[in-house]
Amino acid sequence: MRLVTLFVLLILISTSIVYSFSIHFLHRGINSWFDVEIEQALNDSLELSKTTFDIRRRTLLRQSRMMAGTLSNLSEINLNYSLRELSDLSSAEEMSVWTLDGQLVAATIQNTKVIVPDKPNEAIFRQLRKQQDYISLDPADGDRLQLRAAVQIPSKIIGEDPQVLQVLFPIDEQLSVLAKTVQEAYTDYKELNYLRKPLITIFTLTLSLIVLLTVLASIWFAIWISKRIVHPLQELADGTQSVASGNYNTHLTTTGHDEIGFLVQSFNKMTQRLTKARDATQQSHQLLEQQTNYLSTVLSSLSSGVITLNDQHQLKTSNETSGRILGINLQSYIEKPLVELGKDHHHLIEFEQLISHEITNKQSGWQQQIELLLEKRSLTLICRGTPLPDNAGWVIVFDDITALMRAQRDAAWAEVARRLAHEIKNPLTPIQLSAERLQVKYHPLLPEDQTGLLNKLTNTIIQQVEAMKDMVNDFSDYAKNSELQVRPYPIGTLINEIITLYRSNREHKIRLLSTLDNIKVELDVTRFRQVLHNLIKNAIEACEDANMPVKIDVDYQLIQQKDSAEDMLELTVRDYGPGIPDEMVNILFEPYATNKVRGTGLGLAIVKKIIDEHQGTIWVENKQPGGASIQISLPITRASL
Repeated sequence: MRLVTLFVLLILISTSIVYSFSIHFLHRGINSWFDVEIEQALNDSLELSKTTFDIRRRTLLRQSRMMAGTLSNLSEINLNYSLRELSDLSSAEEMSVWTLDGQLVAATIQNTKVIVPDKPNEAIFRQLRKQQDYISLDPADGDRLQLRAAVQIPSKIIGEDPQVLQVLFPIDEQLSVLAKTVQEAYTDYKELNYLRKPLITIFTLTLSLIVLLTVLASIWFAIWISKRIVHPLQELADGTQSVASGNYNTHLTTTGHDEIGFLVQSFNKMTQRLTKARDATQQSHQLLEQQTNYLSTVLSSLSSGVITLNDQHQLKTSNETSGRILGINLQSYIEKPLVELGKDHHHLIEFEQLISHEITNKQSGWQQQIELLLEKRSLTLICRGTPLPDNAGWVIVFDDITALMRAQRDAAWAEVARRLAHEIKNPLTPIQLSAERLQVKYHPLLPEDQTGLLNKLTNTIIQQVEAMKDMVNDFSDYAKNSELQVRPYPIGTLINEIITLYRSNREHKIRLLSTLDNIKVELDVTRFRQVLHNLIKNAIEACEDANMPVKIDVDYQLIQQKDSAEDMLELTVRDYGPGIPDEMVNILFEPYATNKVRGTGLGLAIVKKIIDEHQGTIWVENKQPGGASIQISLPITRASL
């Protein structure tokens, strides 16, 4: 377009110059034909001939009037003779007398070829009736001209009908020719002058049409030659854009052996090399993608969390397990500093600080164990770090060993409980029987003042044996792994059954807050009764030990989960006692973890074991302004609702 525009611009400039000069020359040439002096000469000639004829007309008109005056004194008998004499004297070709009604009275004709006199027309009679004389230059036979004069003949008698004298005077032939020539020349000049502007317009249109055709032909030629020049370059530009878009198979047709042809050949060689390089790159990319997919599959199937950090401590990659262990979406922190984890999630501050400290102060691999306190549970992680080659960053691998640690701890406590139950339970019965036998045997033999001491000592032995039996039973309950006997049971009904047992004491205010319809839960009713007994009993004892009124609220609600086939039942037992010391919150459900004056510390451990057997979770929270809340979450299949 730029090349065609340049050509057209050059053509228009040169053609406009020639066109302007031609138009100017045309206008001046045509206008020169109509010179003012020539026009003035023709006007003067015409005016001269008109003046000559006017003088002739006035003379003949005066002569005609004189002849009319002469005829007015004649009688009709002498009229014809007088007409003939006057005709001879005046050199008139024809003289005739007419009435105003158009009746011929007398006539004389010098031309032998004419028999009937020329009758004036009605316009002449109308003019004469108005007392106006008439004279005019009229054509005669052939190309001759003649003057027609008509005047009224003065009337001799008043009231007599007036008569009209018509005289036809011949015009000199040479004078007629000259006058006619001048008239025709003037007429032709006027016609030509009238057609001057149309003539200029016609010539201008003709010249414009020629110029337009020339410009169109030039533009067509400019487009044709521009295409011949630009077409190879345009193909080369299209090929370059095609290569830029990734089509390296582009091949252009060689158009010649000039510079453009050499450029096209070089372009084809370049695309061939790019195609080979692309194929090699694609093959390497496919191999890398296979390796990446393989590595991603391996990492996603690991039970360990794996993350990588660059040298700026920014998160680069993470597998699904890492986010699942930490309970957050790690993909949203890709390319962000690791410190952002601690800022957004307070429970991960220790995790972030541990990794930052280790990768900052150590140049080789490291391994550390850390415990994190989440919202509803504690988390034990073992973390291992390995530096990447060329100091490009670190690979951090961490495992959730919470369940493992708990299982090991539970297994250890279960083994201890079994052995204690086995070792302690056997001698308890002989001890109790021996104490009772001592009391029975020696009570009659001792003095009365010593029997009270004997009873006190033996009763103490018996009570402590009973306490040890209770403890052994707790050990047995904690150690045994009996299979659950689950069945659908309305949770509201079960809670009401347990609460009814403790409402016998009017000082104990125990309320069920939930008003939901009974929700059936798959559970072992006997063992879950044990859970509720332990929780309510512990809440009562905590309030009584602190000398606080016993007030307990029990509530449950159904939590629907959109992305799961199961819903969750959350059961809450809340008291308004002194609460749980902060140092006991994380170890409350471990064996022998208790701050009560009485008790073995196995109650809540057994509760947690039963909840774990039901695939649920349990956690504790201190409430404001006082008291503690133990919350249980149990899975419920929608089919059982």
